[in-house]
Amino acid sequence: MSSEELNSSLSDDVDELRCSQVVGTLCFSDAVDDDTGECFVSSSSRAIRSWSKTSQPNTLMASAGDPPSRVGPQEVVFEIVSAKTVNEGRKKFVCYTVLVKKSPGLERLPGVLERRYSDFSALFAGLRRRHPSCVALRDFPFPRKALLGNFTSEVITERSLAFRHLLSRVHASPELRRSPEFAEFTWRREVCRAHRLMTAGQFEDASVLLENAYSVQEKLLGDGDPDTFTTLVVLTACLNAVDNVAEAQKYAELALSKRLPGSSASNPSDLEVPLLVLAIRLWWAVGKEKRELEERLRQVKDTGVNVDALPTLLELVLKKDSATLYSS
Repeated sequence: MSSEELNSSLSDDVDELRCSQVVGTLCFSDAVDDDTGECFVSSSSRAIRSWSKTSQPNTLMASAGDPPSRVGPQEVVFEIVSAKTVNEGRKKFVCYTVLVKKSPGLERLPGVLERRYSDFSALFAGLRRRHPSCVALRDFPFPRKALLGNFTSEVITERSLAFRHLLSRVHASPELRRSPEFAEFTWRREVCRAHRLMTAGQFEDASVLLENAYSVQEKLLGDGDPDTFTTLVVLTACLNAVDNVAEAQKYAELALSKRLPGSSASNPSDLEVPLLVLAIRLWWAVGKEKRELEERLRQVKDTGVNVDALPTLLELVLKKDSATLYSS
């Protein structure tokens, strides 16, 4: 799509949205105080819980009569569902809530991102630096920061549409979708924050962030991705730390169903064996047959691994730096 065609598309969408604002389906929030320096630190758990309870049909895109754009092999859609103005000392900015969903069908657990203009700008600039010749980005009309009027509903609406188009374009390109910049924007900051919360013993809050990160990764990367597997493992350890056995068992089962590339009984990843040990306990706790897991563990022992000398899964996760846990 050329720059002129994309601008025309954005313009048409904006015209429709201006009409739709009369019925109040576009969610704008008044200024709120935020002393954290990040619009998603204090509110992220609440926002994720709120949006993950039910899929929201009356979103910004739906209100305009514009069906969400389906992009990429996984039919992932991005929806800007709300925008709130945040006061941070003398600074003021708009925080956008983005849902990451699969289409078609009802998405019961959408990924939830809370990002501000500077986050989208950093994503775009970083991708342009890494991929200067990328056709998908070369002519993209990224909205500039205005000297005045940044907090008007018109500007916020126009930016929301541009941001949605940007995310769709990035996801549609394999090289952009697998980039460190897109990982940082979509899930890496959440898993790093969750790791810090776990280190501080705040496992409940950490588990909310990790579950949301998994929901995003599963849609963008797929279940067989090593980083998705890592989040499942860390989430299992986190939930087990607060004795949420049923949920821990559920995510452990998901993780164990994924065989990572290059992984085997003779060459397991460093997270797999502690996960297997914990899983046997979880299967026993919920009354689930565990003989298959015990056989897998026996095969590992037969390779010479001293399973009894290994740290627990939680100890291993907390010992590692979050940057070394993930490959992206």
